[in-house]
Amino acid sequence: MVLAAGLAAWLFPSLRDAHGIHRLTAGDLEQGKAMFAAMLSGDRDRVAPEMFGLHAKRAPDGWEGVVLAEPKGDCAGRGVYLMREGETAPLAITAPHRGSDRHTGTLAAQLFLETQAQAAAWNSAPRRVSDSCAHAIDLARAPDHLFSAFALGFAKAQPRGLIVQLHGFDGDRRKSEAARTAGMIVSNGTQVPDGRLLDLADCLSLALDPQRVLVYPNETGELGALTNAQGQLLHDAGFGGFVHLEISGPLRARLIGDETLRSRLASCLLEAAR
Repeated sequence: MVLAAGLAAWLFPSLRDAHGIHRLTAGDLEQGKAMFAAMLSGDRDRVAPEMFGLHAKRAPDGWEGVVLAEPKGDCAGRGVYLMREGETAPLAITAPHRGSDRHTGTLAAQLFLETQAQAAAWNSAPRRVSDSCAHAIDLARAPDHLFSAFALGFAKAQPRGLIVQLHGFDGDRRKSEAARTAGMIVSNGTQVPDGRLLDLADCLSLALDPQRVLVYPNETGELGALTNAQGQLLHDAGFGGFVHLEISGPLRARLIGDETLRSRLASCLLEAAR
């Protein structure tokens, strides 16, 4: 946990530093997709992240990989992207709502470390406008963003891989008893959960027991990610490895503090990714 917390502190700018929001044209989205696909395929000679306002830097000691992030003082919400070098699992761990969905940013860093995932991504601007920051973006509702280009680039580089989005929900705000008492709600952003998702849900149910793991829409009609921008883009591209994990507050807190429980979650994600 110490390594992951250190990585998170090194990676993440203050969300309050956002002073604008960078969006992509359709052409930019395709170029961004190509850039991320090239990086994830090991072909970095023709990559120019500067054209998107990002710069590449080596990950800190003990980490194999490259980080793409905004230069200090230029925070337009472009996001933070970490790509591992060497032997990797065909898995991307993402947290689009770091800050508002408490613990998801740290949990993504922990899972990146502990699964040998090939890539990870986080938001660098807050989800909602507030008195402390007038600039915000909900990346899960932003098809015209580098976060979406990253997802499409990963899908191109790893067409049979798995992209996991970590989200957090408040059970007290759910309408149904099933959702209120769930530990996790699993979906693929469609009304039809496929065999891969159902197998993952079965694995998670055993791994996280006694926490209840529900599948949308089979066991709950809430939090199905039907309007998730990355899920829609990936589905339209024919990619079948998008997984949306909604995690309750108590379970998020347990996962970041319980290495054994987290390793069981990680094992399920790795099994689904391969």
